[in-house]
Amino acid sequence: MPKQGDQPERDEKPDVLITPEGEELDLSIGGTMKLDASEYSPVTNKDRFSSLKYGLAGLLYILRREQSIQFATGLTVIVIIVGLWLNIGVLSWALLTLSLGAVWITECLNTAIEATINLESPDPHPMAKVGKDVAATASLIATVVFLIIVVLILLPQLLDRLALPGA
Repeated sequence: MPKQGDQPERDEKPDVLITPEGEELDLSIGGTMKLDASEYSPVTNKDRFSSLKYGLAGLLYILRREQSIQFATGLTVIVIIVGLWLNIGVLSWALLTLSLGAVWITECLNTAIEATINLESPDPHPMAKVGKDVAATASLIATVVFLIIVVLILLPQLLDRLALPGA
């Protein structure tokens, strides 16, 4: 006898999911590449200019509306100024760029995930909270990693630069 909440046993094909509409989705490793997104989306992006336009529209949105991105922008400017002033090396620039990029990317994805969850689940729901909290955690981790890299790269050079002669 199944427990409450258990799914009833069904005679289903392995690696196949049946959608509510009755469509079979191939769950094998190659299943996703067989899907044609244009069959499911009325609007497709056929040229690079449109992709660039939508990317810039998203950037302008987050710069205007998202406090975390406004903070990341200030942080980016400060890191660039301090890095130039300290004349840091190429490897240091690469690490700072990668870690700053991770902060920006995760903040953008966090915003997109939150917007999607709000659209799908406007009322409070425990799983909506999980989705939003986990997306925010990704941003938090990226920020902590960035701060560790800043401390490892910029702080020692900054302390050397600010050290008083003869001290």
